[in-house]
Amino acid sequence: MKTHRRHHGFTLIELMIVVAIIGILAAIAIPNFVRFQARARQSEVTTNLKSLFTGLRTQQRMPPAAIRSSGFSPERGNRYSYHLDNDCSSYENRSGVDTIQNNMDTCIGLDQFKFPSFPAFFTVESLSGATWNMKATSNGMASNAGVFGSQDSWDFLAYGAGDVDNTPVNDKADTWSIASSDGQLQATCPATGAPENVAAGEPFNVYNDVNCD
Repeated sequence: MKTHRRHHGFTLIELMIVVAIIGILAAIAIPNFVRFQARARQSEVTTNLKSLFTGLRTQQRMPPAAIRSSGFSPERGNRYSYHLDNDCSSYENRSGVDTIQNNMDTCIGLDQFKFPSFPAFFTVESLSGATWNMKATSNGMASNAGVFGSQDSWDFLAYGAGDVDNTPVNDKADTWSIASSDGQLQATCPATGAPENVAAGEPFNVYNDVNCD
């Protein structure tokens, strides 16, 4: 006499448990994936700001505020705009196949040719507080981007501002700073309480696009 083994499917409760587990894992994994993507995209701005810092520090005399005065020219496809002037009185336009440069560009716009939904340049979220060493303070450096001082004694503060979470409209920019001076810096967001000690040439995350929007 043959016996027939009965095959059972999943019960509704078992399916609900599986769906709940998948939901929990997704809730954990998706934010981590977004943060991982953001960190990867932020490597652009830290690398380029260090290059700008190195170029400016090699100048023997105080350069003009023109951002290309030290030979700085980031690769195309940049998600960030680069600033020696918060308001970008003149900027290198990267919306076409060929870039449009002006002699005294204070900023380099992000690559709108690759990212057409992005603005020409992002608004810098300035440091909410900065205490520089005595030399930079005497040269008049505070929280705005620029080159400050005289021909023989000068300092600079530059910013990179961009988007890392793919929400460039109605969203504050992921903003990083770099300076020629050691300082105690206060991020705009997330607030860290006490100011952080930041060395000259060290990129500092002023506003974190992922954690704060």
